[in-house]
Amino acid sequence: MRRIFIILLAVLLPLSGAGGASHDIKSLQNWGPYSKEYFGISHIDDIRSGIQVEFCLVPGVYRRNVKVPCALFESDVHPWKVSPDMKHITYRQEIEWKDKVYVDATYHILDEGRVLLEARCVNNTDLTQNISLQLAVRKAGGNPEQWTPELRQGDGWFSLRYPEVQSSYTVLWDYPLSEVRQWRCEKLEQLMPRKVHDHVYKDLKGDRKGHYTANFLRPVVLQPQKDTTLWQLILCSGGQKAANPPAGGAQTAIRQVLTDFACTKKDASKSGNLLISSELPDTAQTQELPQGVQLLQATLLTNVVYPIDAFGEPIRHFCPGKNWNSLYTWDCGFIGWAMSEIDPARGYEILRQYTTAPEEEAPFVHHGTPLATQILAAPDVWERGGCDEAQLREIYPRLKRFYDYMTGPRFRKPSGLLETWNLFYNSGGWDDYPPQWTLRPQKELRSSTTPMVSTAYYIRCAKILRLMAAHLERADKGCRRSPFSADIKQFDADIEALSKGILDSAWDEETGYFGYVEHDADGRPAGLYRTPEGVNFNMGLDGVTPLVAGITDSRQKDALMAHIFTEGHLWSPCGITAVDRRAPYYRIDGYWNGTVWMPHQMILWKTMLDLGEPEKARLIAQTALGNWERECRDSYNCYEHFMLATGRGGGWSNFSGLSSPIINWWCAYNKPGTVSTGFGTLVTGAEWAQDKSSVKLTLEFDKDLAGKDVAIIACLSGGPEEIILKAGKKPKTILLPTL
Repeated sequence: MRRIFIILLAVLLPLSGAGGASHDIKSLQNWGPYSKEYFGISHIDDIRSGIQVEFCLVPGVYRRNVKVPCALFESDVHPWKVSPDMKHITYRQEIEWKDKVYVDATYHILDEGRVLLEARCVNNTDLTQNISLQLAVRKAGGNPEQWTPELRQGDGWFSLRYPEVQSSYTVLWDYPLSEVRQWRCEKLEQLMPRKVHDHVYKDLKGDRKGHYTANFLRPVVLQPQKDTTLWQLILCSGGQKAANPPAGGAQTAIRQVLTDFACTKKDASKSGNLLISSELPDTAQTQELPQGVQLLQATLLTNVVYPIDAFGEPIRHFCPGKNWNSLYTWDCGFIGWAMSEIDPARGYEILRQYTTAPEEEAPFVHHGTPLATQILAAPDVWERGGCDEAQLREIYPRLKRFYDYMTGPRFRKPSGLLETWNLFYNSGGWDDYPPQWTLRPQKELRSSTTPMVSTAYYIRCAKILRLMAAHLERADKGCRRSPFSADIKQFDADIEALSKGILDSAWDEETGYFGYVEHDADGRPAGLYRTPEGVNFNMGLDGVTPLVAGITDSRQKDALMAHIFTEGHLWSPCGITAVDRRAPYYRIDGYWNGTVWMPHQMILWKTMLDLGEPEKARLIAQTALGNWERECRDSYNCYEHFMLATGRGGGWSNFSGLSSPIINWWCAYNKPGTVSTGFGTLVTGAEWAQDKSSVKLTLEFDKDLAGKDVAIIACLSGGPEEIILKAGKKPKTILLPTL
């Protein structure tokens, strides 16, 4: 136990005084969807404080119910549409499912001091509806005994000033039937529904462990098959005392903002740059995203929380879902990967957030599965950002530091295989993967048994870093001593040793899968880990990972490809499942066992391009996109996985972590200006025609691919073009479309 504790400390604890190593996402604004508990918008007055002021809209049927937009369980709220710059954030808040009565609440961030809340209230029934709207405000974080603000109020407004917060906040609305109420509780979702029939008191008391101030607009009458829009304005006064609204009152102030907003929106519309757009950046033609992609983009952009502690610093962090508002290393590699399709600069920031500089004690930011997905994503993220050489020189040594730690002597056995159980119980993110799950309580056996995924994926990481180092060495041509030459030699040696560990001891001829390898007391291979009946325990995704590493012979490759793409093995109508359905330990009620997830499918999609198999890559992507779209149109939810028994989504409902490859796949085949390659092909230059009708690509290849077929996908304005070409030892320039 003490050894585990020391290892975790080495990874997680900060080096005191490591100044300048910020892990915050600095491109984010002070306004954003940062609450850990509610869907809405927050303001961070001082990033160092750990305090935010949160605003959330609570709709309901007047005198019947309320729908608190809680982000920690399914509360009939769906992140709906978010602009890439995160200045326009829309939530679909259902009052009567599905789309019978609802509110589309859009928070328009106008500037640092103003947020305009547009509440479009829709009645799609044949009955007249009475609804209510409440905009609730609270301070989150700071001293728990200083929740209550200084409150001032008047006709159509209230103003708040909180202890520990320099700025003050004023809320204005243009609706005559209203009042201001205070809620003294920690959880609004516990007290507000209980007090829905308290029509008298304006100071409602619960556990007194928190404080909310809310206006109460009621009743808002919606005629049958009609909609109406109500507007509210949030003002941040920046260090001033709580103040009255501007001269002329709330109505005048809101109408002036609406006039300016409408003119700005009209001008933007004329230029073809809509303020509220579902388009991803640089799309050549105006086109709507499919609903499933739109919902995932909105979910990805709203799954950001504050504060998260990193090295003693409160930071903003894109999490897999607000149900897991903490650091997650392997999930966030995929989040940054997808974010680079929406905002390349922010995608890079997310990758960088999990790497460290030499002055920081920890070799990387760790929580969860210790797979360096940041390395797997880095070439695409770098290309999406324009192949900036300075950026590559910054991120390369940080990624190598991550790699060096994970492939070092602490985790490498004499066999050459990696075993990381003491760092985390989960080798590949698959919580109930059969051999991993069975080994977990058997500590002695577990410590001597290695999975394939750790070694195979770090071989692939070594090849990616070697390719980057070769590019940087080439760029340094003329320098007497390039620091990258020694790195390349190290990667060569690592790839050889790690590959030998797999190929010498892990192949199982009987099943056609690689297996977990047991070791003796000296760390030497002692056979495959098998079920009591003698069956290879690794008939699943882990068993095919050496294909990702690019180290299999043709016979092994054919066997693994057959497993992946044969219905009833790993292939299913939902895509590639985690466990071969012929295995005796396959089950239909597991979390990963019996389900289909996106992350390892993303890695296999890239691997198909490495193997010169664009048709198989397209099959993976299109199957995933089709299932995703069908589920999202029905449920409006972005789920973790798909269950084979039904084909339906399951798991957390507002999930954007490991489901984010959907965005990458959609862009690969539908977003002009996107180029996709395998892991072994590095795009070092992309010169696109202005209309995205053609592109000139400069490519460099991993030396192990020389003379082999690789596939490239370039999405042009006329559609995606898939080509197969021979990888070479030298950089190659190609022009697409091919003539």
